[in-house]
Amino acid sequence: MNSIFALPSHSLKRQNDMQSQLVKNAESFVIDLLKSGLKPEHGYHDLRHTLSVRDATQELGNRYRLADEELELLELAGLFHDTGFTKTYMGHEAVSQQIATEFLEKADFPKEKIAVVNRLIEVTKVGVEPEPLLEKIMKDADFNSNGPTYEEKSAALRKEWEVFTDLKMSDDDWLHNGFNFWENHRFYTGEAQALYGEAKRKTLKSLKKSIEKIKPTEDMLDFAISKSKSAQMMFKTTLRNQIDLTNIADNKANIMLSINSLLITIGIPMVAGNLKEHPSLVYPTSVLLLTCILSIVFATLATRPVKMHGHTDTDAIDKGNSNLFFFGNFFKMNREDYMKGLMRVMQKEETIDKSIVNDLYFLGRTLGNKYHRLRITYQIFMLGMILTVLTFGVIYLTGNY
Repeated sequence: MNSIFALPSHSLKRQNDMQSQLVKNAESFVIDLLKSGLKPEHGYHDLRHTLSVRDATQELGNRYRLADEELELLELAGLFHDTGFTKTYMGHEAVSQQIATEFLEKADFPKEKIAVVNRLIEVTKVGVEPEPLLEKIMKDADFNSNGPTYEEKSAALRKEWEVFTDLKMSDDDWLHNGFNFWENHRFYTGEAQALYGEAKRKTLKSLKKSIEKIKPTEDMLDFAISKSKSAQMMFKTTLRNQIDLTNIADNKANIMLSINSLLITIGIPMVAGNLKEHPSLVYPTSVLLLTCILSIVFATLATRPVKMHGHTDTDAIDKGNSNLFFFGNFFKMNREDYMKGLMRVMQKEETIDKSIVNDLYFLGRTLGNKYHRLRITYQIFMLGMILTVLTFGVIYLTGNY
């Protein structure tokens, strides 16, 4: 699996080369606190993660040319944002804010600045949307791609969840969980996207490939359909929806066939009658004719029935690779062979389940091809009509009409 994490290509530089004494003291305090307060099982939210987030806030802040005062607020928030893990796992952000407040108050840090630091810690919570630039930088810094590989961080986080939340997932579930998270995740700043976006894209690609390698077993199908009413209802609803969508697609294709046929049989002959007096009309007429022909071709392809063999052999039935409930798989079989094949299907629930899955899968593929061709039809028609009008307009404006 490709790594989402890679060391930055350039070294981190602050606008102010000297850290404030407050930040130095805070860094020493946080390092000592995390070293003594975190458990060995904190493999992801450890000191290394905290320092990487702190460095990422400075890297992003420098790219936006923030003032030293703003960089200081981000650095403090980055240092304190996970200190709450030393006391609790769930709801650690609130504890992190308490620790930061106590430390900063003792240092006579202004209350309004403490409030900003606490808000920056708050936005690291899942589901909290950042608004000002500082909050967006903090949110993005928490998902920086510096440090260990994605596999290492993923394994460490999985272990944390098992230990501290008693949440255990199978390998497949964890894989899907990671993919869903990164697919729905977004960076809030352009600089973060530039720095970490490529690594994220590679990780998503790698996770997707791993998911595609997962093949459903017979036990999974048996549980999902035969023993689950929810699964049965979902399959019924999906099949019905796909049939409805097929009817909608056919109606749309018929509309395009009717419109373009009328244009060819009525519209174009009317224009062709004026070609002798206005020869320049041949250009928009040709564009319109070509548009109609191409639209008819693709609309016909969209409604054309798929190729069906009409026969299913015994091996395909035993392996669950065919569906004898679809006429296209048996219309060339004699009644006796069909009855034998159907009895083979009915003998095992697993075979019935696979027939349902096959029906859903191939119907979906057919529907996808149908809508793809239908989309091409509408695009051709739209662009062709626009080009026809533009061509006619150019002829009219140039006085060649």
